[in-house]
Amino acid sequence: YYSIFFSLKQWYQRRVREFQTFQPYFIQINLRMVNTYTLKKTLLHLATPYFILNGLAALLHPLIRFTPGICERLFAECTLDYYEIEIYFFVICVVAIKNRRCVSIESYLSTLFMFAKAGSCVLFYKSDIKVAGWYLLLCIVLIIILRTPAFEESPEIKYFVESGLQEQLNSDTDTTWLVEFYTAFSPHCNSVKPIFGALSREYTHTYMKFGKCDVLRSKVACEEYGISTSAIKAELPAIVVFEGGKLVRMVKQTNGGNTYVMSHENLVRDLGIHELYDEALKKEKTKKKEKKIE
Repeated sequence: YYSIFFSLKQWYQRRVREFQTFQPYFIQINLRMVNTYTLKKTLLHLATPYFILNGLAALLHPLIRFTPGICERLFAECTLDYYEIEIYFFVICVVAIKNRRCVSIESYLSTLFMFAKAGSCVLFYKSDIKVAGWYLLLCIVLIIILRTPAFEESPEIKYFVESGLQEQLNSDTDTTWLVEFYTAFSPHCNSVKPIFGALSREYTHTYMKFGKCDVLRSKVACEEYGISTSAIKAELPAIVVFEGGKLVRMVKQTNGGNTYVMSHENLVRDLGIHELYDEALKKEKTKKKEKKIE
């Protein structure tokens, strides 16, 4: 219990520090930061059978436990005993600890569903082994039938292989590029995929574009920019900002033993995406003025 309490305390203190860091950033909020399109896409993504049915399965035990008429048939009383409260508390603590570096609501809910169903299975087994068997069968059927829905890739993202990235940077020095170095087999890269896609939808411009580079097919580029593909170092995904064809900024999943939380807010702040977008708008105005003069 002490270790759980200590972990929760650290998680809470980290969230407080992040909020204090973001306060000046939130004060400067403008209309462009309100991404209605991304919000709608996320809600539509969550309104799929995978999230709805798994959510109901995760809440099945408390729903039955407090539903009059059904509760009396399975349980002696319709109130939680000490053991059930302990299991609920344990599940909440585990989910909070596991999701302390979560970057998307999809991965958060997936972890929540998994541990909630495991806790419900234990509680059903305590009450009636037959009910626990049927519930376990239901969970297995959901795993087989329902696959985790893949987030829709953004059409604005351009994919690079081998020397294609360097050729693009050399041929288009006026454009600022944000490139994610990734691998399809990394869970961290998959969790950042919807966030990077949302950023590309929000900020893609004529002079500001987004791209992705598969490290397994672009090892020369990784060595050139100092990105390790080793599973031990766990630096992937790495997001790099190129201006004038040169690297100016980069964030990695792990750097020097410190894990970076690649949330939407952190990437916008640390990569200076708002400033880059404003520069792209100014560059567009300047180019239009030059064309009028000509």
